[in-house]
Amino acid sequence: MKHVANRLPPGAPRAQAFGFTLVELMVAITLGILISLGLVLLFQATAKTNRVQDAMAQLQETGRYAVSRINNDLRMASFQSLNVSGFVNATPSAAATPNGVNNPGISAMSYVATIQLPDFDPAGLSAPSIATGWAADWPAGTAWPVSQRYFIQGYECSSGTCSPALPTGSNALPAAGLAAGNRIKTADVLTVRYLDALGWSRGNNELSLTCSGGAGGTLTSFTVTPATGSPAFNFVTNDLALLVYGSRSEIFQVSVSGSTLTPTGVLGSLPCPVDPNAISSIDVSLFNFSQDFHTVTYYLRLDTDPNDATRLIPALVRRESNIDNRGAAGNDQELVQGIEQMDFLEGVQRTDGTISYLTSDQVAAQSSGANCSPMSLQILSGLPAGTVEPQCLWRSLNSIEAHLLVNSVNNQYDLTPADMAYQYTYAYSGTDAKQTPASPPAAATALASGLKAGMMLRREFVSLVSVRNFNP
Repeated sequence: MKHVANRLPPGAPRAQAFGFTLVELMVAITLGILISLGLVLLFQATAKTNRVQDAMAQLQETGRYAVSRINNDLRMASFQSLNVSGFVNATPSAAATPNGVNNPGISAMSYVATIQLPDFDPAGLSAPSIATGWAADWPAGTAWPVSQRYFIQGYECSSGTCSPALPTGSNALPAAGLAAGNRIKTADVLTVRYLDALGWSRGNNELSLTCSGGAGGTLTSFTVTPATGSPAFNFVTNDLALLVYGSRSEIFQVSVSGSTLTPTGVLGSLPCPVDPNAISSIDVSLFNFSQDFHTVTYYLRLDTDPNDATRLIPALVRRESNIDNRGAAGNDQELVQGIEQMDFLEGVQRTDGTISYLTSDQVAAQSSGANCSPMSLQILSGLPAGTVEPQCLWRSLNSIEAHLLVNSVNNQYDLTPADMAYQYTYAYSGTDAKQTPASPPAAATALASGLKAGMMLRREFVSLVSVRNFNP
């Protein structure tokens, strides 16, 4: 039997074969490429936006943190428990007030020949003398007032040099340069000093004073008994003590036996508070001036980029030290990276009551009898009226304005000139001159500091802080 093939009957419809033509395929491929390209461009734009936003967020956080740390120390500047300067407004007499700025009954009087401030020149801070620019020496063998200007000192720096000159010695700041560890040559330096301690108070039954010659006589010793919650006893022999009573304070050296302190090496007789152990009378407080009187200096330093040994990153450094560690390098704390430039303007009050914002070198240069108010003149006993203290305008500080130029640390190579546009309102001439926002130089161009401009975001942060002890 033959097999008969299954065939369609004549006239029956045939099934058609379906597919894409070449034109259809080309159109589909073209559309796919366009969509993919759009997705890639969208992803790149989103990635760039995220990178810029992250860099800006880091920059903002860096700037805010740096400003807040500087502000905290500026608000403490000059604090010494006795929070007044005490001025007289006329030429004093030898018997009354030999110091025309600080009434000796109010200012901190030092009964040591030299205070070795940690950031000071090796000779230390001592009684006014010809060597420091006075018209005559302070009377020998007498206690001397600690000038208010030593509690805040700025330095205007450019091209590696600073005016006034930075202190030298074992605790000097790093040299300016373009190597890791160097100080940035165009960034200002600012030093503030203040007392940072609770101390011990007679009102809390923590102090017992002994005087010879009765009430108002000479202080011979005092005993410290810390109360609960008060600082632990931290004196050692040869430390400096700061004793504050009423509107007066004294700085002197002590020897230690147990918890009893005895003044030593005084230039003159240390007066004892009237009725020293009567709680109802003027309160008396004691502080360890050697350990609790802090010196804080801000400067900018260069670090090596851990990802690129040929690249340097600027960083803000806070150096803190006290009198007790003199001769040793200060405790440098790197606060944050990306602070590219730092400048300070000091607001000083002139004789006519106007306030001018000056650079640190201008404060020094313009300190004169014409500009320093009578409250800021240092007139010594037996000297002509108008004898002024060197850099007397530092006594008339009203406020300090800090300018920080902050960058995003890392290069962002896809930034546009519009992204990198910024303004820095502080001019190197020391004037508060506004500048039109403009793009920085090309990436390989050196800035005034010597650092390469790179491809980074930059923003300025400005802070104005009133000085605590301003007392016109």
